[in-house]
Amino acid sequence: METGKAGSKDSGSADSRDGGNRRLGWIRASAAGFAIAPASAGADQMPGQELRGLGRRRTWLDALGMGAALVVALGFVHPAAYYAPTLRAAMETIMTLFALAAAALLREQFHHTHRLRELLLLGAVITLAATEMLSNTLPAALHLHSGSGLSAAYPLGQLVVAAVLVLASKTPSDRIVFKSHRPGLTIAVLSFGAVAAAELVGWLLRGELLNQSGHQTGLQQAVDHPLALAILVLTAGLFLWAAVGFAQRSQREQSQYLQLVGAGALLLAATKLYYLTLPHVTPESVSVRDGLRLLGFGFIFAAALRRDLEMRARATQAAAVAERRRMAQDLHDGLAQDLAFIAAHGAQMSENLGEEHPIAQAARHALAISREAISSLSDVSSATARETMDAIAHELGERFGMHIVTDVSCDAPLTPDSRNEVGRITREAIANAARHGEARNVLVALKQTDAGLVLRVVDDGHGIQKHFDRGDEGFGIRSMRERAAGLGGTLRVRNGRTHGTELEVIFP
Repeated sequence: METGKAGSKDSGSADSRDGGNRRLGWIRASAAGFAIAPASAGADQMPGQELRGLGRRRTWLDALGMGAALVVALGFVHPAAYYAPTLRAAMETIMTLFALAAAALLREQFHHTHRLRELLLLGAVITLAATEMLSNTLPAALHLHSGSGLSAAYPLGQLVVAAVLVLASKTPSDRIVFKSHRPGLTIAVLSFGAVAAAELVGWLLRGELLNQSGHQTGLQQAVDHPLALAILVLTAGLFLWAAVGFAQRSQREQSQYLQLVGAGALLLAATKLYYLTLPHVTPESVSVRDGLRLLGFGFIFAAALRRDLEMRARATQAAAVAERRRMAQDLHDGLAQDLAFIAAHGAQMSENLGEEHPIAQAARHALAISREAISSLSDVSSATARETMDAIAHELGERFGMHIVTDVSCDAPLTPDSRNEVGRITREAIANAARHGEARNVLVALKQTDAGLVLRVVDDGHGIQKHFDRGDEGFGIRSMRERAAGLGGTLRVRNGRTHGTELEVIFP
């Protein structure tokens, strides 16, 4: 056993959609139990239930934070590390696999959503995985001395991860990366480049970043190395900042997946502070710090997995709603029309065959059943705003061959009539983007703001002409403007910030 005060002889220096689904199937199948809670289909909650849910989530996050703080405090009282090379290698391997699996899931999610936040999280997790593999997993597996050059990238690599997580926590969910040449590959190259740069700089400053004495406490070693102390404190502070940011944004967006990311960032911050309690130990030793790191990596993987399950549930629900509408339309245009024709000639049939003749009765009965089926299939009064938008995106995305992203975080419930009008405006806006703007990607966002409910439809098409005014409006825009006025709101159409068209409707 190694202790924090004395150390031992081993003490040393520093420590395509379907195709994609098939490729990631083993990740989801082997780790579904780690998702913490089942994914929902995105159904809106009642206000009281929502507040109670937020309270419960805040409670467990607070408890996790207090527990991590207690573990760090106890580390100052009795720091200890235990010689267990096999366990250490296994833990490092599991952490690396967690990070790699999370990166694979985030890459698939970004492919479907094009959200900037997912892209930033992907970069942070790739950097985390590369740093972990280079600085901890390989030394533990190869039984290398902790002062080897492979450990040089760890302090600066963690700093980069923390900074990118802060950026992700501050990025709204409706920031979309529309036009970019393979952004996933670009962020991966940048991540590995950051790790390589961290390794180079760390190697050049290894005397300042890597502690050589095994006979000092972690705090004493940090004081003797001010640059290392500054990087450690800055990294811990950024991780804490990211944790708070994700917690706050999860409450605004009612997202449990963001809470899990915040929990992972919180535990990673605790691991950085724990370095002050314990000198750097060999790659063959295990301490409480490694347990905190393992939990942090686990929470990040759980967040990516939960997000994947939520997206799949929403896609399934959207496909079901869209299929119901299609079946209702097919029944109305086909069978119901024929039955209505037969029933219209029922009077003549009744004169010849009698009103109670089985054929006349069957015609009337079949028409009544078909109308009831059409009414049931087309009834979307129980659908939430999110389900309605997802169904529209699924239907029109297949019809026009477009990629449509929805971002609905509407706290106030919409009446069926309002939801129907909002849906019609959305349909018309998407159709205009496809037919006139030749857009390939569309964002549909519905959010609650201080000004009221805001519907935004943004595309990456050609945009509108420079001198566009009311006189140039076609029937589609006029109808959307009238529907917006019917909701008590206003409609604005303008060119996007960099390209395409942005349509905005604000209503109470």
